[in-house]
Amino acid sequence: MRKHITDKNIVSLIGRTNVGKSTLFNKLTEKKAALISNVAGTTRDRRFGEVLWRGETFVISDTAGLDVESEAEIDIESIKKAKQALKESALVLFVVEAGDGLMPQDKEFNKLIKKQNKNIVLVVNKVDNPTRLNQIGEFEKLGIKNSFAVSAKTGAGLGDLLDYVYDNLKLDKKEKEEAKLTQEEKDLIANEIKIAILGKPNVGKSSLINSIIGKDEVIVSPIAHTTRESQDLTIEYKKEDKKYRLTFIDTAGMIKKRKISDKFQEQSIEQSLGSLAYSDLALLVIDADKEITAQDKNIAKEILERSKSLMFIVNKWDLVKDKDTHSDKVYIEFLHRSFPYLTWAPVIFTSAKTGFRVARLIDEVLEINDNQTKKISEQELAEFKRFIIRKQSPKKTKGTKPPFIHIIRQIKTKPQTFEIIADTADNIHFSYRRFITNQLREKYGLWGCGVKLVLTEKNPKKSHQT
Repeated sequence: MRKHITDKNIVSLIGRTNVGKSTLFNKLTEKKAALISNVAGTTRDRRFGEVLWRGETFVISDTAGLDVESEAEIDIESIKKAKQALKESALVLFVVEAGDGLMPQDKEFNKLIKKQNKNIVLVVNKVDNPTRLNQIGEFEKLGIKNSFAVSAKTGAGLGDLLDYVYDNLKLDKKEKEEAKLTQEEKDLIANEIKIAILGKPNVGKSSLINSIIGKDEVIVSPIAHTTRESQDLTIEYKKEDKKYRLTFIDTAGMIKKRKISDKFQEQSIEQSLGSLAYSDLALLVIDADKEITAQDKNIAKEILERSKSLMFIVNKWDLVKDKDTHSDKVYIEFLHRSFPYLTWAPVIFTSAKTGFRVARLIDEVLEINDNQTKKISEQELAEFKRFIIRKQSPKKTKGTKPPFIHIIRQIKTKPQTFEIIADTADNIHFSYRRFITNQLREKYGLWGCGVKLVLTEKNPKKSHQT
């Protein structure tokens, strides 16, 4: 069973490029979700966030800046998404900029919105000083009854705007009750899995998300760097009697630093790494029809350093010629040679274009989630400690004697985190730490899981993470 976030009441931000919609979105949702830039056309895809006001939650959608005169493929797609947003919206916030005054494009967008017969609110943004407040009268020509002068940057005027939104969503009593958390919704939150989809530009990350959710919500284009912002899309998925909330984060393609042509692309990459920190599981998408590059390895390194659970997605498998029954096995061996410290990560061969093995991908995600939420008792880990020492005791590195391990205990899940209390814990060699993590995966079936070790000195109090 799948339920998309757009099934809820949606308030959409609509307007031409660079009027401050992303800043407004970030202010209302209280997070830096959309990238902010003076480059027109920054927000290319629809973005969803939740706004809490007066005890009620509603969904807000940030759309791409509209440019009706553009014939570029990407802008045509953006306009299509914005029109879709209009159809699905309970309320439209039409954003204009006080500093620019009433522009011809504003008039065109006003006609476009009114054709949809939607409840419209005019939001005059960037009213940052009294002079601009005196300039907003000309927007009355648009004929929109309800208007608000705001500054998304400072927050001025947003309280009145939110009061209006609250009063005019027209939620009846039943819908208000549904907007509050039910036990089922609480269970969904507990079973939420945040999945970052990472990879080089144009390996098919957006197409993969579209194939998973069954809806063209992320713009798909053959133009590299189409996805400039991290996209959060949530579905509900039911397996047997258990429901999961799967949040897929489609990140900007990560490129080598020397190839970053502007500051904005660098910000996109930083946000991709931020999305990785926010996630429970990373899907590293590899183009089956291309060579594995140093950049693929760099992305894998970022995942490994953050102790994230991982699955390799070998996409565009349909484009590989002359395959036989052993091709996938041969490719996995090649993958393991390329990523020798990630042989614990599952590998799924897919085609986002045809939908090949996409369902299996979700099943694998759920299996990894089961592994990364396993609880292991102190008694089991006491036996595990004795087992690994019998198998291979830690060697002396510095000092006069080898480290003595007193206790191994689990202190966290997602990622699986274990504390090792030892004399001279810092002297446990990195190769022995890797031996411990490998044995933990093998002993407790933690395949696909990131494993973090926290090394603690018994005396004095001192810790070190690896």
